[in-house]
Amino acid sequence: MGNAPATQIASPFPEVVESPPATATQPPVTNEASVPVTEDYAIFSINVQDFSHPAESAAVLNRIIDLHEELNVPVDVYLTDVMARIYAEQYPDLLARLKTSPVVAVSYHYRAPRPYANNYDWLGLSAMSADELYQTVMRYETRAVDPVTGQTTDDAGGYQYVADVIGYAPYAASSIADSAEIDSAVLQVFNDLGAQMTVVHGRALNLGDMKKGLPIRPEHYDYKLFEFVGQDAMTSFESALTQAHESGGVAPYFVGVKMHDNDFFATRSAWLTVYVDGGKRPNWDPSLAAPLLTQAEQDAMWALYEQTVRYVASQTSRVTPVNIPMVLEMLK
Repeated sequence: MGNAPATQIASPFPEVVESPPATATQPPVTNEASVPVTEDYAIFSINVQDFSHPAESAAVLNRIIDLHEELNVPVDVYLTDVMARIYAEQYPDLLARLKTSPVVAVSYHYRAPRPYANNYDWLGLSAMSADELYQTVMRYETRAVDPVTGQTTDDAGGYQYVADVIGYAPYAASSIADSAEIDSAVLQVFNDLGAQMTVVHGRALNLGDMKKGLPIRPEHYDYKLFEFVGQDAMTSFESALTQAHESGGVAPYFVGVKMHDNDFFATRSAWLTVYVDGGKRPNWDPSLAAPLLTQAEQDAMWALYEQTVRYVASQTSRVTPVNIPMVLEMLK
């Protein structure tokens, strides 16, 4: 059954979502009038996704927020609907911090088994009409997904669920899909649900670049910090800044400092373990879990992250840390 062509899988969508539900608008940015004008900017992004180790994920995120609040360094936290539900049900104090912290801005990302994850069209989206494709994606972004079958359920989920529990539409949402048609449908759904920005990787992205009606998060160097563990934080960040300047883009230059929650404690992310290592067709086994890093490895990863945030905080006369709502303000 796992080898059946995707187009032979019956559509699980008997009902149609006629229009996107109303979503609260994003709150105003309290420091929007004071975003300094510099040539260089840093955007710290935390992609939260590790449903296999929820206690470790919550502890890491609390620690990250502590650090960023101490240093007044903005940070974007990208939630999946699965992690938002885990925090809402098991760690309500953390969810409250995400909603109220003066340095945190919440955005959204999705992972498999949603069928529009890159190279993951197990549902046969490519064979659908434009309207059916849009309605299918809209259902996936307003309903929860069964982690075994990948089918939607009647429970709230997706982008809309994250908006409901956070209290505003997540600022950014992106698509990396198998075709331009699927990509367009996904971005249209996010736009209709309230997203104000999207994310692209793989090339220099200048402030003001657009994709299908949404501004793109500016990024001249995708600084995957977890790949530099054991290196000197100051030297490594300055190298990233140099590469941003040499990217072929134009000023102002942005270094995107990226981490995942699992980088701090696990050898591999939960979604890769379950939905890639476990195959790209249903059914899946969500009980699979990657091993934890050793304590020494966890300490080394945290040391690199903390030193990087502290270094950027010490360089604000030349490098301005911003999050997405601050970038949106720069576009006005």
